[in-house]
Amino acid sequence: MALEALKEIREAEEEARRQIEGAKEEAAAMLKEAENEVRKLESESRAEMERTAKEIAARYAKEGEEEGEEILREAEAEVNKLRANAESRLDNAVDAVLVRILGLSR
Repeated sequence: MALEALKEIREAEEEARRQIEGAKEEAAAMLKEAENEVRKLESESRAEMERTAKEIAARYAKEGEEEGEEILREAEAEVNKLRANAESRLDNAVDAVLVRILGLSR
């Protein structure tokens, strides 16, 4: 009877060891899976950040181009206005120079 009890205890201990080993293997597999998932999420996050950064850069570049074009349009309009003003005053300036330097009038 004592031998039978010792045999049952050994079998129970062996079963407990197998269960512990199985639990360790399962825990290791879960840890590896979690690490793989973390790497996958990091990679996806990095890709998402890069995509978002490119979108933002493109949007601001477009806005910058649009603002630059508006500034150029405004500058051209100002140049045309100044040119027209100068051209309209050119005849008066020529007359003033002729009168002052040569004493002539047109």
